[in-house]
Amino acid sequence: MNLSVHGIIDTCYASHSSPAGHKPTIVRMELREQALRVLCVSDPTQKVEAMQAMWLARADLDLDTQGTLTSAQATGPLPGRPALPRLVAPKEVPQRSPFTLAGRAALVHAVCHIEFNAINLALDALWRFAGMPPDYYRDWLLVAQEEA
Repeated sequence: MNLSVHGIIDTCYASHSSPAGHKPTIVRMELREQALRVLCVSDPTQKVEAMQAMWLARADLDLDTQGTLTSAQATGPLPGRPALPRLVAPKEVPQRSPFTLAGRAALVHAVCHIEFNAINLALDALWRFAGMPPDYYRDWLLVAQEEA
């Protein structure tokens, strides 16, 4: 991960995915604005890396509790999700016993979805609401980091 004292990871890619081997670059940014950018990242590995970089840089980030951000400022879809596997309704997923290999794989896959969505929910709460006390934003940042 390419971190510096000047800021944190910039997860804004023109195509919303990075070329193979490309590491995001560093920019100086406000905490809530950065949370919105990380929320837009669709690749799970890149989202976790961006979240970890944001956490490491948290002491150096500005916090504007009064600034209004809108979804129009998003760098991609909200929240960012991978194109594959295709998202389907739970009733469309075949039932599997957790006592089989396929069932255990499905269970692990479901837990991964839960964790990925937990990161998204925490980042969404962090960027979306202006006017909250600073601890509100720090707490949601901690939740996003723990889930990442």
